[in-house]
Amino acid sequence: MQAIDPLTITDSLFLSSNLAENDYAAWSAGTTYALGARVIVVSVHKVYESASSGNTGNDPTTDTTGTNWLEVGATNKWKAFDQHISDPATNANTIQYVINSGTSIISSLAFFGLSADAVQIQVSYASTEVYNKTFQLLDTSPVIDWYTYFFLRITKLQELLVVDLPSYTDATVTITITDSGEVVKVGQVVLGSLVTLGRTGYGSSIGIEDYSRKERDTFGNVIILERAFAQKANYEVSILTVDARRVQRFLSDYRAKPIVWIGNQDPTYGLIVYGFYTQFSINLSTYSTSYSTIEVEGLT
Repeated sequence: MQAIDPLTITDSLFLSSNLAENDYAAWSAGTTYALGARVIVVSVHKVYESASSGNTGNDPTTDTTGTNWLEVGATNKWKAFDQHISDPATNANTIQYVINSGTSIISSLAFFGLSADAVQIQVSYASTEVYNKTFQLLDTSPVIDWYTYFFLRITKLQELLVVDLPSYTDATVTITITDSGEVVKVGQVVLGSLVTLGRTGYGSSIGIEDYSRKERDTFGNVIILERAFAQKANYEVSILTVDARRVQRFLSDYRAKPIVWIGNQDPTYGLIVYGFYTQFSINLSTYSTSYSTIEVEGLT
């Protein structure tokens, strides 16, 4: 059982991207906005929608009540770092980000909500490239015989975990996501350092929490409105008893912050979840080994 201690991406660490921050016109204090008009505020990388008519001189970033402005979400350039998987960053053919690690170490990356052919990761330190790998996203795991080879619909991986980056501070990480001739999408990119908590055991479970609307009208007709869903996982973890306090402290530090939970590095198990734990307990079973149950709910 591992987790990625995430790096908070700030303006100083976000060096560049091929995505322009021009979703809508920038908000201007001297412009009058109609109901429903949208603007961006580049200083906070957010999109806002006018909640009133004749909206003039009202700063969207200070409207905490929603009287004049409603926050829609991050700009396309920053969507991959806004903690919302179901609202991805998009671009034709290629999405690229260049991130500096600053005083932190980026040893791991996790991608969620991918729609692409390949992801290339390059790491440079002091202008010298120290890492360069390309990961193909075609999912061939369902192919088990000639029939499935010819007739099964091949899909692409929507998640990718990379845990072997060299550990440098002040490193430059270049992420290039490609799909020639198609619209590339990425829901979230999480960069950080890998932390080991224990060993994931059998008895762990996975599932989803579906937020779709499923109702019947008075005539018995089914009304289905598809909405986002969140991954869920219950991890059964064995840890060294001498590590119990360390694990408890780590979990306490992230009680209100989403991180990447890794029950198994192989994505086919479905035990990689980006979210927060809802509860945990540690049973100090023996002098050498203790057992923990961690319930995690993923972000939508």
